[in-house]
Amino acid sequence: MAKKIEEKYQELSEVQHVLLRPGMWVGSTKEEEKDMFIYNIKTGKMEQQTLNYVPAMLKVVDEIISNSCDEYRRKDNLGLTEIEIDIRKTGKCTIYDNGGIPVVKHKTAGCYVPTFIFGRLRTSSNYDDSEDRIGVGTNGVGSSICNIFSKQFKVTTCDKKNKIAVEWTNNMEKCNEGTPEKSKYHYTKTEFELDFARFNSIGYTKDFINIIHKRCIDAAVANLGLTVRFITDDFTEEWKFKSFDEYLDLYSVDLNLKDKIAFKNDLCEAYIFPDSSIDIGFVNGAECSRGTHIRVLRTAINAAVSDFLVKKDKLKDMSPRSVENKYSVFMNINVSNPAYSSQTKEELTTPIENFSKDENKTFEISDKFLNTITKSEIVNLVRDWYKKKVAAEDEKTLRKLNKEASKGLKRSDKYVPANSKKKAERELWIYEGDSAARGFRAARNPLTQAAYTMRGVPPNCLDMTAVQIMKNDVFNDLVTILGLKFGKEFDIKDLNFGKIVISTDADVDGDKIAALLLLFFRNWPELIKKHIVCRSISPIIIAKKGKERKKYYSIPEFKTDEKKLKSGWMIKYAKGLSGLDAVETKEMMREPIYLYFDYDEKADNMFNRWFGKDSEQRKQLMEI
Repeated sequence: MAKKIEEKYQELSEVQHVLLRPGMWVGSTKEEEKDMFIYNIKTGKMEQQTLNYVPAMLKVVDEIISNSCDEYRRKDNLGLTEIEIDIRKTGKCTIYDNGGIPVVKHKTAGCYVPTFIFGRLRTSSNYDDSEDRIGVGTNGVGSSICNIFSKQFKVTTCDKKNKIAVEWTNNMEKCNEGTPEKSKYHYTKTEFELDFARFNSIGYTKDFINIIHKRCIDAAVANLGLTVRFITDDFTEEWKFKSFDEYLDLYSVDLNLKDKIAFKNDLCEAYIFPDSSIDIGFVNGAECSRGTHIRVLRTAINAAVSDFLVKKDKLKDMSPRSVENKYSVFMNINVSNPAYSSQTKEELTTPIENFSKDENKTFEISDKFLNTITKSEIVNLVRDWYKKKVAAEDEKTLRKLNKEASKGLKRSDKYVPANSKKKAERELWIYEGDSAARGFRAARNPLTQAAYTMRGVPPNCLDMTAVQIMKNDVFNDLVTILGLKFGKEFDIKDLNFGKIVISTDADVDGDKIAALLLLFFRNWPELIKKHIVCRSISPIIIAKKGKERKKYYSIPEFKTDEKKLKSGWMIKYAKGLSGLDAVETKEMMREPIYLYFDYDEKADNMFNRWFGKDSEQRKQLMEI
């Protein structure tokens, strides 16, 4: 059956609309779980816990607290110096301040000002946007919102002249405006019992009371000099801060207070802490830890650190986002006529250029402050993160390269395998070029001796990552042939050969290539320590007389015998392995002379001196 026009189109009163659509006014009425800081009265410190609470219920209670904080900030308040919040498990909440509201008739509204403020929506002293207001309230709905969601709501106030009590019941449906009487005191006391059913709740839980407790501490620190007293069934506490620094001590479990970096300008006071990732912000006396005030500072810090590392460490893929969670921000700021993303006021949306109506007050972030940031521990934390990120990426790439390496060689034509199935008796001879390896096939023992011929001089891999090493064809082939693996603990049982023989010319170039290969095998120290890696020594000079041959492996050794070799001896200078004939090559391979290396801290330091970036160290070694 079709609805009547009157049923389809309805008009609700403002109060009915608030109760029917609470999400538009106070946020969600469903219980949520959230990680939040609370104050532990036993330890005297803030600690993060997972709490369950109803955002809308927190909003309506906090609105009354915010009213008192705003009053404290007004220049024309009646001497407000303290606020008292009394919240009980029975459901009753009383919020008192020693300020006061004018007890006079509002001529336009036809009621007293307290009735006007607390009993009607969109009533406020904050509507003149030409004024520079630094309070929390902006829309004039806070106090009356709490009234609407209460079964009983009572306000008693004195303005040094008169006193009045106004009481509402049944979600602000009925109002009993009392008669003013003379009084020399000044205060405002708000008492209410929430209609918990509208929040799907049975009352104030322990988590909720803990949240209000912290709100009281926050109210004190964000309004320096204000005394805030918190009363509940289990304890009473009083807070008053002289400086923002005192508040930071409460978080010392999570923060290294010695490393804090101060930031101050005309509008705010803030502290930056390396290592944690916490944002705690206060805007005009109330917590607001998200929004433009935090973002503008973080954006500047992130850009400064990112630019510094790009220039200093040459980290080309470093972005400002990489800096984001390497530090914490604690900020207390005053913003003129603040705007928020919603009525819950959890996120500030005021653009930075509108933070103040006073042209002489700006949110300036000085170069001096940013220079301090680039000299702080934050930079080292980003460096450490970057190294781990690169290592993780390299590890991923390495797994892929190791997998690809097992599929085959880059230059299979440069490898001559041995036939034995026993790993321990196989030898891999590594040559520096085709000419050096020319006689290998004819001279070798095909059962045990395999060969790999390099193309060109291998690179200096001292500062190369495993990924960079695997991208080199020669190194990639050697890893594949030998059965080596990067990225995990090396097991020598996986090695495909019992001996690795570096077979290079016995000259300066050959020494250099041998050293570069040894540097490569340093990635698997066991190979050197267990004398699996060695160098084959080839003769530099061969003296022949008939069938007699004498081999000399150094010039001094030859000089000793040189006078004895003048009669009938033919002297042959071998320019390299390619200078050996078939017989000489076969003798070298069948009766090899091996040079083994020791690997210890001294040898490791020598590698760094010879192949490191410091050229002066190499010059010193060459002069020895």
